[in-house]
Parts: sequence; structure tokens; C-alpha cells
Amino acid sequence: MTDYHHGALDDFETNPAKPGRRWELSPPLGIDAYNFNVAVLAPGDPLSQNGYHYHESQAELFYVVENQCRVEVEDGGFTLETDDIVHFETGVTHLLHNPFDDPCKVVAVGSPPEGRYPVHQVASAAELLDRRYGDPSPSAERIDDAEHTT
Repeated sequence: MTDYHHGALDDFETNPAKPGRRWELSPPLGIDAYNFNVAVLAPGDPLSQNGYHYHESQAELFYVVENQCRVEVEDGGFTLETDDIVHFETGVTHLLHNPFDDPCKVVAVGSPPEGRYPVHQVASAAELLDRRYGDPSPSAERIDDAEHTT
């Protein structure tokens, strides 16, 4: 056994039970310290089937590798573009989704890994988007609250 793993995303299987194309890489790479995932969100896809949710015991970090996605938090929403990062402490309600025309590639890291559950859904993605934008469609016209990007 080696002390490293090397491979390409295509070498790993995706999780068909999750929205978008999701590679849950921690188990096959032998990573126990955190959850490491890569996802490609097609237009209209949320990152999580739990919609607008929070984890009571897990912090999360998201890095946009390619294109852009939208983040919804309690005080509004903002757009993450290529090379943007957002970090959520435990208990912060959030939704990442892709209302844009191009797929968005995102790296997601959660720690500690066992803190993923329980996950608490506050609203489905459609409910939140309808309440905020008057349209439950993930492709509804968006505002961009630049003041929330820091």
C-alpha cells in the first residue's frame, strides 16, 4: 500500500442519488478527516437535495472551479464565480444552486465528516426561490447582493 492516491475524476464513480454529477471522494481515497466532494451542477441544479439547509455539527467550504453558481443565505444571496470561495460555520443555513446557462463545477469540503448528519432542511430550493424571487424556477432572474460577498 502507498501513502498517496492518484487519479482523475473519471476514475471514480458518481453518486446518482445526489443532484448534478457528484463525486464523493473521501471514502475511495481513504480520507477520514473531512468529506471531500466534487460536483458539476447543470443549469437548474441545487448542490444538495436538502435545499436550503444547515448542519448543526459540520462546517463547509465551497470553491468554484469553473463558471458560476448562486448562494442563498439568511440575509440574501450572491453569486460565486470561478475561483471564489465561501465558508459556512456550523449552523449557517445555506443553499448553493446553478441558475445560470452553463454547468458549474464546485469543490465541497465538510468537517468533521461525521457532522454531515443530521442535516436540517429549512425549505426546499423551490420554496426558497419562490419566496425570494417570486418564481420557484432555479432559472428565475436573480439579484446579486454584492455587499454579501465578504
